[in-house]
This record gives sequence, C-alpha cells and structure tokens, in this order.
Amino acid sequence: QHHQDSLSAVVTVDRNGIQSTIHADQFVIAMGNESRPLCDKIHVPCPIYPVKGHLVTISSSVDCIYNITLPNGIGYAAPMDHKVHGRRLYRLSGFVDFTPNKEPDQHRIDALVNAAKVCLDDVEVIDASACHRPFSADDRPIIGPAAKFGNVFLCTGFGSRGWSVGLGSGSLLASLVLRLPCDIDPEPYLPRRFGARHF
Repeated sequence: QHHQDSLSAVVTVDRNGIQSTIHADQFVIAMGNESRPLCDKIHVPCPIYPVKGHLVTISSSVDCIYNITLPNGIGYAAPMDHKVHGRRLYRLSGFVDFTPNKEPDQHRIDALVNAAKVCLDDVEVIDASACHRPFSADDRPIIGPAAKFGNVFLCTGFGSRGWSVGLGSGSLLASLVLRLPCDIDPEPYLPRRFGARHF
C-alpha cells in the first residue's frame, strides 16, 4: 500500500501461501540480488546486477592472518578463523563473469588455485562453488533513501564485499533512517548518484 510519496504497508506471502500485511513508518530493502525484482514491483529503480564469482576453500600449512592479493590481481585469499588438522583454511574468491549461468567453471577454479599456490605452500582444495553477487552499476553499494518514496531505503549492491562492509553500511543506514548525523559520508553511496532520471 502506498500514497503518492510514501509506503504505508507491505504484503508478504510465506512458504505456505499465507499472506500478512506489515505496517511501518520506514522500510528497508536489503535483499542482495533479490532487491531489484522487489524494487521493480514498486517502481523504485535499483541498478544492481547479478554477477557470477567463484569461491574456493583451500587449506595450507602457511599460517597467515592477512588477506593475500593473488598474482595478476585475479582474486584474493582470505584466511579463515579456524584450522583443520593444524592447517589454516583460506577462502579464495575471484573473477567477475556476466552470465546467468551459476555453475562453477573448472578453468576459473584452477586459475584461482594455481595463483594461490604461488603464495601458499602445499595447497589442498576443500571445496569450490560459484554464485551470483549483487553488483551496483558503479561497483559501490547503494545505501540511502529512494526518492520515489521518502520512507523507503535501499541497502544493497555490495558485490563480494557484503561481510566486509556490513557493519559500516548498517551504521550509515541507521543514521539515514533515523535522520541522525552520519559517521560515514553518505554521498558516495546514495541512490541519487545514478541521476534524477532513476531516483
């Protein structure tokens, strides 16, 4: 339900098909790749796109606690907090493919593993997968009010950095929703940066 410049309620449907109406003063759309389809339903522009990335979990006897940029910048090796049999686990991530296909590409996986072997000794692959990440049109998160409705806020488009910037984006979003001074400059993240035509 909406009036000309604000949303007053949303209707949800659970897995059993049961509808519920939720009334609120403010609404936040923070659904990753699903943000855009939801925004389309209420005619709020949301320029994010699902982009395929690869993830590989490996182990190594090298016990590094810092992120490693892989050779030729193809990705990153992020150390995980735990070890298996005395070996540090790392999450490799990399590549950006504009494709609807979600299947892992073995050539991409091999490239990440081979790049990690340059930096880490005795690499063993634990698992590998691919997923779609919600990238914004300019590769920066979209955080702030959608101009069509003064009480609808977007918090999406984080790409592969959702966990990394989650606390900062939450703080910024809370300040904007509550109309408090922001500790982080909101301007680079506001939806209106895409132009009045969209917002």
